Amino acid sequence: MTDFIKAHTMYNFEDYKWNLNPCLIKLMCADNTHIHYLSEKQAQRKNATVINNAEDLLNDLGGGIDFSQFKK
Repeated sequence: MTDFIKAHTMYNFEDYKWNLNPCLIKLMCADNTHIHYLSEKQAQRKNATVINNAEDLLNDLGGGIDFSQFKK
């Protein structure tokens, strides 16, 4: 509570106890200063499609082939 009142000096102890919604207090206490931005290379890797086999490749290219008919 004291950290909240130090950070938000427009509120006093009575406002904190009686006038503020607990959800709003939680939202205002969230620390958004440690945001980690991805480099361009990391962002490209995150958005990359993972292809493990030929079926994934054909599905990625738009050829929805049913491979069950080729199995013996």
